[in-house]
Amino acid sequence: MTLDLATLFIITVLMLGLGGLLLLFAWLQSRDTWSLAWWSCAFLLFAPATALFSLRGQIPDVWSVDICNALYAVAYGFLWTGARVFEERKPKLVYAFAGAAIWLLACQFDAFMQSLPARILLASTFVVVYCALFVWELWRNRSDGLMSRWPVMAIIGLHGLFFLVRVSAISSTPFPLGSGIARSWATLVMFFGPLFYAVALAFLLMGLTKERAELNQRRAASLDPLTGIANRRGFTERAERVINRSKTDNTPLTLLLCDLDNFKSINDRFGHRAGDRVLVLFSRTIQQTLRPLDLIGRIGGEEFVALLPGVNSETVLDIAERIRDAFAEAARDVDGHPIGGTVSIGTAHAKQAGYDFDALYTVADAALYRAKQKGRNRIELGRPPLTVLPTAAES
Repeated sequence: MTLDLATLFIITVLMLGLGGLLLLFAWLQSRDTWSLAWWSCAFLLFAPATALFSLRGQIPDVWSVDICNALYAVAYGFLWTGARVFEERKPKLVYAFAGAAIWLLACQFDAFMQSLPARILLASTFVVVYCALFVWELWRNRSDGLMSRWPVMAIIGLHGLFFLVRVSAISSTPFPLGSGIARSWATLVMFFGPLFYAVALAFLLMGLTKERAELNQRRAASLDPLTGIANRRGFTERAERVINRSKTDNTPLTLLLCDLDNFKSINDRFGHRAGDRVLVLFSRTIQQTLRPLDLIGRIGGEEFVALLPGVNSETVLDIAERIRDAFAEAARDVDGHPIGGTVSIGTAHAKQAGYDFDALYTVADAALYRAKQKGRNRIELGRPPLTVLPTAAES
């Protein structure tokens, strides 16, 4: 197979520039997604760097070697920086520009400039290192459910490995490009690689950021904006999965229904801002008291619910008491106000109501009502739902 290298380079430069513009346009539509801006800058640097590389033998080496590879190093540094920003980590610009700085420093030595293998080795090292760092950034947060991160990591990883064939390909590349065609497989791989990279990666990166935005929207829709825990919708969706799993495994399951006592009075006496602080304080208290695997939600104004897998009816009272005591201690004084906040709690267990959220909630709600009726700041254990006995006539 033979291909005109000059034409292939022109196409590659155009595709890299187009990819950069697409990423830039995507960022302009979503200005808070700064990773797109970094990736756009990377592609817009790849394009002129590739153009300078293609002109080797026709322009001075200071442009086709020194400046060209410095631009490549910065572009890969920006590519890695975009990955850090995407994963909500701070950019490290010193490291992003480190490759270019090392390259320009090395170019000041005649022995280095006269050794093609040394130049290829150093330039390829920058690419491999930045690609590895990019993959590492995405790998660390692989558990977030974003499926797009896997093809992105694959493309970047393969792109880094592709530079292993670069040494033999460069030495066989006919410069200037107008005087030759590509015949060896290594040369074809070298020049098809960036073309595939330019087309695929830009779209994958945009898809990755779009998937993250959609995931964040779904999460925001299921979270209470004040406390940061699940809202009614988010809690019930997750609760169904927990309940079904407990039912399948036939393991204990307990539900706690918590209601802050005299909350309206707190708002009336100290203001809604103090009331919000009390809600946040209870949310924090119950999270610190319960286990990470327990599901917690705010399903009403001052009403909270917790689903405790693996907790039986014998231990639930101790757990509820710890919540009640911890909140009473934490809410004694809030922001200098003598709040004296307390909580009433009703419980329900799967042995009483079965593995059904509505049935568990009904039992816990009845227990909570009894706790309120008996003076608040107390815990009432759930009772099995009443069964209707058949009458003599029916029997």
